[in-house]
Parts: sequence; structure tokens; C-alpha cells
Amino acid sequence: MKKIVAGILAVLLAGGSFYGYTSYKKSVISSSAEEIAKEVTVERGNVTAGVTESAAISVESLEQTYDLVLTSTSLSASVESGSGGGSAGGSGGGMSMGGMSGMGGMSGMGGGMSGGKGGIGSTSVSSQSESSSVELVVDEVLITEGQSVNKGDVIMTITQESIEEARAKVTEAVNDAELALKQAQIEESETKLSAKFDYDTRISEGNNAEAVYNATMDEIAQNINDLYEQLNDANNDYANCTDDKQLSQLATQISSLKAQIKSAESSRASDELAAKQAYDEAVMYLENAKDLYDVSVNDVGSAAEEAQQAVDDAKADLEAFEEYIADGNILAEYSGTITGVGYASGDTLSSETAIASYADAESITVTVNVTEDDISVVNIDDTVDIDFLSYPDEVFEGYVSEIGSSSTSGNSATVSYPVTVVVTSFPETLLSGMTANVTFITKQEKDVLYVSNKAVTTEGTESYVLRKQKDGGEEKVKVEVGFSNGNIAEIEGVSEGDTLLIKGKVQ
Repeated sequence: MKKIVAGILAVLLAGGSFYGYTSYKKSVISSSAEEIAKEVTVERGNVTAGVTESAAISVESLEQTYDLVLTSTSLSASVESGSGGGSAGGSGGGMSMGGMSGMGGMSGMGGGMSGGKGGIGSTSVSSQSESSSVELVVDEVLITEGQSVNKGDVIMTITQESIEEARAKVTEAVNDAELALKQAQIEESETKLSAKFDYDTRISEGNNAEAVYNATMDEIAQNINDLYEQLNDANNDYANCTDDKQLSQLATQISSLKAQIKSAESSRASDELAAKQAYDEAVMYLENAKDLYDVSVNDVGSAAEEAQQAVDDAKADLEAFEEYIADGNILAEYSGTITGVGYASGDTLSSETAIASYADAESITVTVNVTEDDISVVNIDDTVDIDFLSYPDEVFEGYVSEIGSSSTSGNSATVSYPVTVVVTSFPETLLSGMTANVTFITKQEKDVLYVSNKAVTTEGTESYVLRKQKDGGEEKVKVEVGFSNGNIAEIEGVSEGDTLLIKGKVQ
């Protein structure tokens, strides 16, 4: 609806209060039965004229949630040294020389060279993080819907029993995390020692690989040469022997030596290949010794870092818990009017249910429809005056934030445009849906003396008022009248607080 403002929007400057429409005191003071008089007071404020439209306000809601979500991390780390790491020598005894007395067979291939692969330490690390809310039980709820609160006010209290149980749980998580950290640090130290031993062994074996390979090749050749020398000696003994029994033994020996030579010759290539492979492996571990050391150490280092992070998280949880609820009070996170309460005494706080909802003082708006006849007086960022039906004696402020480009007419022939106003000053309790009257100011005189138009009389070109005197009498005072909005007028010639009389006759 639309109406032309016929009121005064005033700020009582001395007290710093909000605007107020003129309040009239009424009393019958005339002794004549045919004449009555009303008293009005000269006040200071703003004389305003404009277009007024009405609509329901919209108040956005802010939610205060239970956000004490703690992260507990369980971490286990184990470090195992590989079998055979750094041990010298291959398989003992190596190749048998057919049981020849005094030979004992070839020494282990690559004797003194590391088993290599078995010397790499292995680290196993596992960690698991999970979020959970500690269970806090509401003791007392200190707010109700429609109540105004300030940020930091106590709105709920928590039972001491649930606080102690939650504190014990969070403290236990800190202790467990610190114990896991100590274990990880011990394992880290042990793994570094083992990795250093393996590293030194690989360096030593790699540096000696060529000498070991050459010695192995010489040993293979020497063993075969020794067999040929033994066979030659046996053949000479056989040629010079005349004893039948001795001849039989020599024949057996010669046959055995030939078999051993045949076996050694046939396996010579594979023995030389095994020696070459052992040499290549030793050289490879020499070239990669630093990388293998780093891998082993870094694995266990990561486990210690995760364990340290678990300790930091657990301590942060404990600190957050103490900061949130150490004194057993839940504090208001916002200032404003409570629009909802999520809990009652005995309830357990949950992250899924808001503790309280507040009217958001930063997002109170009202959208009114302004007719096409009046839309020209409305501009973005214009200041407007607002009064609420629930607070009829007060005027508040706002500004135009949006003017809709699409018209609305509904079932009416009148075309209107939606205009959104942001409310910047408002009463202590303001709920969504309350009716607001928005005045778009077309003219305004600020900080002037004003009085009701009815208190002013005109004689020719002169204007007068009747001022009540202290003794109850009255005097006619000449005044200068300025801007009038049709209901009240700017006035000069009287003082703020003067009582003026409006006279009329009863029919």
C-alpha cells in the first residue's frame, strides 16, 4: 500500500535516541462547553516527506554449531632388518673336488662377498586418523526463543561429569600418541644403525669385488691344473710299478682323477659365470649403496614424522577442548535475537544439531512494491526511514540495496516494482515476518523545531500560535513557518519544549 508521510521522523538529539513520531498530549482545559483545546509540544528533529510502502521483513539466520570435533590418530610402525644383511661369504664348501684328500673342494663362490639383497632393512608403517566428537551433556539451557543476547554471554552449561569423562578421553589420546612417538624414535635409531652397517658392508665388498673375482677365477684354474698334475704323477707311478696290488690301486686313482677332471672342465664355464655375477652384484650395490641407505632411513623417518604429527594433533585437541569447555559454559558466538534452541537439559551435544540460531543483524531486509508513479523517487543507496508496527513510537534507518527491473501487477491494474531495503538500525528484538513501513524520503529538513500544522493559524500573511504560560494563561506568538509535510511544520519564534494549544469547537 502507499501513503504520503504525514508524520515527523525525529531524533532527540540531547539523548541521542532514535527518531520518533510526534506524541500528542491531550487535555481539555477550556471552561466553555463549546470550545476544547489540545496541548502539543514544540520538539526538535527532522521534518520528512516521502512515499511509504509496507511489507514483512526477512531476517537471515546464523547457526551456532557444536564444532568441537577432535582428530585422533592411531599409528604403528615396525622396522625389520633383512636376513643375511652384510654377512660375508656365500655357501660354505662350494664345489667338491670329488673327495680328493687334502683338497677339500673349492671355497664358496664369491666367498667374502655379501649376500646383498638380504642386507636391505625394511620398514613397515601404518597410520589411521578418525574424527570424533567428545560427548558433552547439557546441564542447563539459559536462553529461549525471542531472547536477545550479546556475543560472549553464557547460553548453556555442561555437566561436570561429562566434562571430566571427555577430558580423560582426550588426555589418554595424548599419552597414547606420545608412547607411539617414543617407539617410532627407538625404531628409527635401530634402523639407522642397521642401515649404516649394511652401507659400510656394501662399500667394502664393492671395493674388493675385482680382487675377489680374480682370486676366484685363479682358484678355478688352479684346481683343474692340480688335478692334471695328480693324474700325470699317477700315470708315471703306474708305468713304473710292478706290484699287482699297487697297480690296481693306481688304476682306480687314475680313473677317479680323470672323472674329476672331466667334471671340473664341464662345470668351469658355469663357475666362471657365477663368479662374474657375484662381481657384478657387488659393483651394483657399491654404486647404489647411498640410495639404498637413504630408502631405508627415510622409511623409518616418515614413521617418526607421522608419530610426531599424531602427538601434535592430540595436544591441539586437548587445548581446543580446554578452551571450548574448561569452565563448563557454552558462550554465544553472535549478538542478536535467539530464533531457535537446539537442546534441553540432559541432551548430548552433537555436530548434527545447532546449539542455537540467531537473527543475523547484518542481513535484515524488507522488499516492498513501489508503484510506477513513485519509483522515480527511489535510487540505489538512498537512505530510508523505517518504522515497525511492533514499535510504533520509534523510527529506524536503512538504505536501498536493489531495485527490481521486472514489474509486478498481480490482479491489480497498477504496475509496481520490487525494491529491497537493508535495515541498518533496528530494535533489540526483531523477528522475521514483522511488518515494516518503509518511507522513501523525497524532502527532509534536519534538526529543526517542529510543531503540528493544526497549532498554526494564519492571519493574512502572518502566522501565529497560542503558547500556554506557566500560570495557565495563554499568549499569541508570531512565528515563521518553514517546510511542512502536510502534518507537521518547521517553525521559528518558539523554543523547544514550549506547550502550544490547538483549539476547536464542539458541534
